Parts: sequence; structure tokens; C-alpha cells
Amino acid sequence: MNFTKYTKYIQYLLFAISIVLVVIFYLTQTASMDDKILDVNLIWAYVLVAIAAVLAVSFPLVKAFKTKKTFLTLLALVVGVVVLVGVCYLLAPGTPIDLNFEVPERTFKLTDTALFVTYALFGASIIAVLWSAIRNSIKK
Repeated sequence: MNFTKYTKYIQYLLFAISIVLVVIFYLTQTASMDDKILDVNLIWAYVLVAIAAVLAVSFPLVKAFKTKKTFLTLLALVVGVVVLVGVCYLLAPGTPIDLNFEVPERTFKLTDTALFVTYALFGASIIAVLWSAIRNSIKK
């Protein structure tokens, strides 16, 4: 058996476990938020997200080390992300707001940083879409 067959069987197994958990959830559903099956489903969702994250990071890394050009592209991307997050962290004011519970000052700074990174990436995606449309119309 080759690697492709193993991945296919693993995919079927994960899908079957997910279906079984969803069916059990709906068959034993109550109005209570204290259901243990709800906790099991949430933990299973976290496991699936973790598997997806590991695979999403590992496959490009394996591919990046095949040629020097792809490695330099990956390195430039990592440096760009670090610079973006650093600049957003420096620009984030971290102004506290009134809440009913105590929140550390650092949390406000990190939240503002995350918002600024989101704004920057959203703006970059809009610019990329516009640039792609303009470039394609010029080429035709």
C-alpha cells in the first residue's frame, strides 16, 4: 500500500467518527449546556482543527525545502508576517475599556494588535483583488 491509500483510509475514519459523534449528539440532545456529548463534540472539533493546522503548515514546509527559490519565498513570507505583526503591535494603543471584570493591560494591547493585523490583511486582499482585475484587463 502506498501513502495515498493510507491517507484515504485515515480520511474515511475521521469522517466516520465525526458522523457518529454528530448522530449521538442529535439523538441525545437536551436543552442543557452541561451535556457531556457537547464537550466531546467540541473537543473533537479542536482535534480536527489541530490536525488541519499541522498539515497546513507541514506540507508547505516540506515543499519549501525542495528548491532554493521556494525556500527564499517562504523566508520572505515569514519575515513579512513578523514585520507586519511587529508594526501593528507598535501602533496598537492598548487603551483599556470599562468591563465588569479585571483584564490585564497586555490583553488590550494584543487585542488591538490582532485587530490591526486583520485590518491590514483585509486591505491587502482588497488591493490584490483590484490589482489582479486591473492587470488582467490590461493584458487582454
